[in-house]
Amino acid sequence: MHDGDIDYSRYSLLELEEALAGINRHRYPRNYSNLRSAYEGLTSRLLDIPDPDPPSEAAEAEELEPQPRFDEHGRYIPNQIPAGERLTHVMLSLALFAYGSYGVWVNDLYVPGKRGRGVHLHDTPAWVMYGAMICAGLVTLSIVADHYDRRNNERHYRAFAAVGEGAGWTLFAISLLWSLLTQPA
Repeated sequence: MHDGDIDYSRYSLLELEEALAGINRHRYPRNYSNLRSAYEGLTSRLLDIPDPDPPSEAAEAEELEPQPRFDEHGRYIPNQIPAGERLTHVMLSLALFAYGSYGVWVNDLYVPGKRGRGVHLHDTPAWVMYGAMICAGLVTLSIVADHYDRRNNERHYRAFAAVGEGAGWTLFAISLLWSLLTQPA
């Protein structure tokens, strides 16, 4: 295969965007030119088509995965997270780590309740809750790491966050159930 042999006319918008993110424009200048032409042609056609119905809130909620952005030269534009938000995430992670570490060190990890006294966890349930807190801290730190990562891999960070959230909530529930089931009567 030679430079200029690829036909991009049948590619979807997502496939064109992925190809733009990964092509070496200096090594394959004809393919890059053809790719940019196909992308611009498809996006201009999509802009010209009137939207028959405004999207419903349900359809907007389904669009959870943001699309990557590119500048006029086809270079990927990484996520920008404000400094205040990054600082908040780092401080929250450190606070969770410190609070959980102290709780398991003294063998009394207190989980405050919204309507009530809260729960004091000891021994294994405290360690399981500490695992849930570590998961929460890692998920918030992944948002900060995404800001500093200049590669087009936000989907990996979203997948990490989804797994971390699932593991964290699972550990949280297991810890509370374990504590309830092992309480002396």
